[in-house]
Amino acid sequence: RNHNIFPVMMLASARAPCSCSLSPPRCPPLRARGRARSVTTHASSVPVRRAILLGSAGAALGAGLAVPGSPISSGPALAAAAPKVDVGDVAPTFALPKAGGGKLALADALKESKFVVLYFYNQDFSPGCSVEAQRFQQSLTKFESKGAKIVGISMDPIDKHEEFCDKGGLTFPVLSDADGSVSAQYGAELSIPLLGKFSDRQTFLIDSAGTVKGHWLERDGSMANVKTTEHADQVLAKIDQVA
Repeated sequence: RNHNIFPVMMLASARAPCSCSLSPPRCPPLRARGRARSVTTHASSVPVRRAILLGSAGAALGAGLAVPGSPISSGPALAAAAPKVDVGDVAPTFALPKAGGGKLALADALKESKFVVLYFYNQDFSPGCSVEAQRFQQSLTKFESKGAKIVGISMDPIDKHEEFCDKGGLTFPVLSDADGSVSAQYGAELSIPLLGKFSDRQTFLIDSAGTVKGHWLERDGSMANVKTTEHADQVLAKIDQVA
């Protein structure tokens, strides 16, 4: 048995230099590549999860992230798509049920006001959409002084709108586009696999003749920050420009 120990020890010692001298140059790149894959995967998944949790479904796609099973795989491709309704177009007419009862027709709103600020948002009670509604509410008197009527639209049902308006103290009309048909007409329909359909965050400024005078989209960066007063101020400035 003693004779067998020496060859084993010699073999171990013979392998040791190879392990130390040859492996190090090759191992670090392999570990680095492993870490890069891990970080990339984590970094790309965080915005998706954050966008979904915050209710900003449009941001998930607008960030240039692929959504599994979606026909739209990147933000740039989405942003490059021509809007269905844009500045200079005639705004599609509609009549939708509103929180508080009854219906609101775009034609009637345009008869009563010089402008209609029609904004589509993702869903009631999501943090981003809640703040956006509050910013419009806070600027309501400024819009009214310019003859502009604010109207919000999402695909949420009326009962959810009622609660949303009550808890948020919203006094402007909030309409239910339950089947998504009006959102689709305006190019503001957003479909995300496993999550369903939403209204895409977009704002249209429509004059009394029914012509779109301003159009802002969150996904292409033309819309200012909705969590501050920047977007409301942006729309107010446009009203001054085209009035």
